[in-house]
Amino acid sequence: MRVVLFLGAILYGWIGLGLLNAQQRPVSFEFRHVQEEDGLSFNFISCFLHDRDGFLWVGTFDGLNRYDGNHFTTFKYLRTNQNGLLNNAVHDLCEDLDGNIWMAMEGGIGWYGKKTRQFRYISSMNGRALGSCNNILCDRNGDIWFTSDRQGLFRYLISPGTIQAFPYDPVHDPLGTTTRIVKNGLLLDPHQNGLWIADGRGLRYFDIGSRQFTDSRHNPRALPIFNQHHTSALTLDGTERLIFSDNIDHRIVVYNLHTQQLERTVTPVSRAQRDVFDIATIFVDRQHNLWTSSWNHVVFYIEARSYQCTELTHTNAKNTSIAADFFWAGWQHPDGTIWLGTVNGISYTNPERAFYDVYDLGTLFSELVDERGIISFLEDADGSWWLGTSIRGLLHYFPQTNQLDVYRLPDGTPKYPYGLPITGLQAYGNELYIGTQNALFVFDKSRKTFSGLPLPSVIREKTIYLRNFRLQHDSLWVFGESKQTFCYQLTQKKWTNYPILSPSKDPRFRVRFSLIDQKGNLWLEVYPEGLAWFSKQNGQFTLVDVPQGTPYEQTITSFSEDKKGSFWMASGGYGLIRYDPYKKQVSRWTENEGLSYDYCESVLADRSGTIWIGAHNKFSVFSTAKNRFLNFTLPLNQSNIEYQNYLFPLRNGHILSAQKGYLVELKPEKINHPPTKEKVLISSMILPDTTYLLPGSGDGIELAATDNTFSIQFSVLAQLQETPYRYLYKLEGYDNNWLEAITPGSISYGKLPGGNYAFQVKAVDINGVETPVSTLAIHIDTLFYKSIWFWALIALLVLGLLYRSIRSKAYQTAKLHHLNLQATRLERDKAEIHYQNLINHLNPHFLFNSLTSLNSLILTKPKEASLFLRKLSAIYRYILQNKDKEVISLANELAFARNYVELQKSRFEDGLLVSFTIDPQLLERQIVPVTIQNLIENAIKHNTIEGENPLIIQVYTEAESLIVMNTLQRKLFVETSNKQGLASLKSLYHYLSKREVEVNETATHFTVIVPLL
Repeated sequence: MRVVLFLGAILYGWIGLGLLNAQQRPVSFEFRHVQEEDGLSFNFISCFLHDRDGFLWVGTFDGLNRYDGNHFTTFKYLRTNQNGLLNNAVHDLCEDLDGNIWMAMEGGIGWYGKKTRQFRYISSMNGRALGSCNNILCDRNGDIWFTSDRQGLFRYLISPGTIQAFPYDPVHDPLGTTTRIVKNGLLLDPHQNGLWIADGRGLRYFDIGSRQFTDSRHNPRALPIFNQHHTSALTLDGTERLIFSDNIDHRIVVYNLHTQQLERTVTPVSRAQRDVFDIATIFVDRQHNLWTSSWNHVVFYIEARSYQCTELTHTNAKNTSIAADFFWAGWQHPDGTIWLGTVNGISYTNPERAFYDVYDLGTLFSELVDERGIISFLEDADGSWWLGTSIRGLLHYFPQTNQLDVYRLPDGTPKYPYGLPITGLQAYGNELYIGTQNALFVFDKSRKTFSGLPLPSVIREKTIYLRNFRLQHDSLWVFGESKQTFCYQLTQKKWTNYPILSPSKDPRFRVRFSLIDQKGNLWLEVYPEGLAWFSKQNGQFTLVDVPQGTPYEQTITSFSEDKKGSFWMASGGYGLIRYDPYKKQVSRWTENEGLSYDYCESVLADRSGTIWIGAHNKFSVFSTAKNRFLNFTLPLNQSNIEYQNYLFPLRNGHILSAQKGYLVELKPEKINHPPTKEKVLISSMILPDTTYLLPGSGDGIELAATDNTFSIQFSVLAQLQETPYRYLYKLEGYDNNWLEAITPGSISYGKLPGGNYAFQVKAVDINGVETPVSTLAIHIDTLFYKSIWFWALIALLVLGLLYRSIRSKAYQTAKLHHLNLQATRLERDKAEIHYQNLINHLNPHFLFNSLTSLNSLILTKPKEASLFLRKLSAIYRYILQNKDKEVISLANELAFARNYVELQKSRFEDGLLVSFTIDPQLLERQIVPVTIQNLIENAIKHNTIEGENPLIIQVYTEAESLIVMNTLQRKLFVETSNKQGLASLKSLYHYLSKREVEVNETATHFTVIVPLL
């Protein structure tokens, strides 16, 4: 930088100070970053792999990651998991022919099966540990080749599952321990069946068919590529060129594989005077540009056509710089984005798709960052830019050469050493007209001198604060806090005043902005009146009929016209405002309609009619045709809001944004990127207790009936923070229409019924172009009580129950009829038994015999006669009391029977022997009344009773039955028997019990077994 002092007899006696930095503007890259706070397992990146399903695998020194553009899935070593990662340090990655992911790791190699979702690994060969493996690739036959740091080259044959070792010197060094193969040092030859290998001694070629090495010691064809040199990085440029580092001669070598000749060499030189070699990484993009990183922490971009080297340096104060000064892996996305795996996360940039350039004037003139910076702008005919600042004078910047000149204004003060803020810049011929709040200056561009332009007396007398300046042909308009406007005729060099016809009494009345519309009319934005236009015929400014009293009147910050003649205004807090002067309509857009930020600072319509809105480093681009906003944020001044975003049109159709010490050239023609060919990756399904990693190959997923609540994660891998995608999704079988994801990259469903579904998702860019639809088939088991077979079974069961109910009803009806019939018979049998009992006890023989016995006792034994009479009366009382009862307790029946037996013994004395043996536990069981008495009476009636041959009757219980057994000594004639007593008893018990009354007769005994109820 050199300082040029302009001395001379200048009006106001001031000195112009020029700051010159005449250097070629370097290639500029703006990097974005993906780091641990975004979900990456570790910031030290070692390798990339873009698999066939579209996912990016990222190997780090602390875990393996799968990335879909929005979500990371991390794998780490777990000591208790034999199917997990072998080691957290993953050095290299490749994919085999079946889609499995292979890893070279600290301690061996391994692979991840996408279908099994499990890891397998190999850590030794023939009992020898493989050690640190740093390169791995899959050849055309599907075999895996890998290198061990100190043990040489290996091949793993997948089919037999065996490992082969290929030492460089089988005789003197069979284990290969004296040669170190470097990371990024193994390549598959694109044409022949061989491998390129880089190690500390130089470059080697291994012929797979002959198993022979070609190197500096064995070089039959004397190819110069195998001259002894230390090689620490190796890569391919397509299929034509092999590129490697020669650390001895300090050069990067480009070798043509077809001609087998050295094509060229490059020796990058660091601006910081650091040694560039040894080179650790060389990455070649699809445009053949080189990206290199050295062990001395120097990073270069080497342009393919000119091989011009640009050093890329990490700067802590600049978050758009590369994340670190060392990277170990590179990858290029199909959309052209370059991904660099650094020691501080992933840095990515896409110069092809960048729609803006950043000019960092703060590095040329550091004072700019100490205040509000650049506030006015004028583009010169030679393509240079004149810039007005808030307190740093007049700047002249040449964007092609990155040169900046600085000039002090004559009205400098201790507070404003470079002069008052420049709020207006207008060009007329070779002169610049510079407006400040209370003065006008003319700057001669050839002589670099300032002169003053006298203001009208009314401005000086009333100290009118000047706010806006506009050049119209040869008229310089000046507007401020007054109802008078002032026009300076440049040719006539005189001032003319024009009124603004307004009834407003507001002391804050002022003209804030002005513009000249497409028809050449001069418009003003006036507070608090709205809009006014200049009538040449009437020589005055006339207010237009704009709705008054709107809340945003006080907050207008910018004023612009689109190609259709509508006026656009930025509002501080009320969003974007449009006034259509033809329809006299006002429209407004806020964050509710998609605007990035309601506090807008500037607005400008580009040539296509698209509206650009700025608010500090936040931008919205509004398509009036699609009524849609595109929002993005520039990575500038994140921690500083001490400035205002101004937008200025450039002659090339671009828009220049002033961002404090930065100028950003926005390129509207590049804002709409060509549609990406990428598909949406459906990466994972998250259930309450587990996560399913989806392979992305279209395979479906089977879920249990209870797993019907889940979230699905998805994303496009392309990094488009400036133009983010919208995601539309639909679950076939559940959703009727496409829905927009509220949270980009994730949706949730809850309590879905069982069945077959198809989750579909697509991304939509700012132009409305859709990506292909990605689909995931989902089957959810149906709960058994919701399944078709279950309801079919229920239907069969209901029909069965209905049929059974009908049959049961018919059966119950028949049974009821039968029971009614049985009840009739029972009543008849009961009546017959009771009648028989009554006959038995009213039998004249029984009564006669009883009375005769009573009479004899009265004469001889009065006391016994009295007892006899009480027992006789008890018998008849019992009969009368229980004649209507169906059953009675066995205890009561036994008491009655004993009384009856006592009466009979008084008659037959020793000729009748009756015994009772009853289980006490059965005394509460039920029996038909007078059953025992009938059976005893029946035995007495049908058998002879003599003193020498007594009738023995035994009454006892057994197996819940009452048994009455008597000796059989049958009478020849029984005059009172109707032979129906036992039959009636059987019939009665048939209705009362499931067991029948049994009657058994032998040669010696007659037995009746009555079931106890």
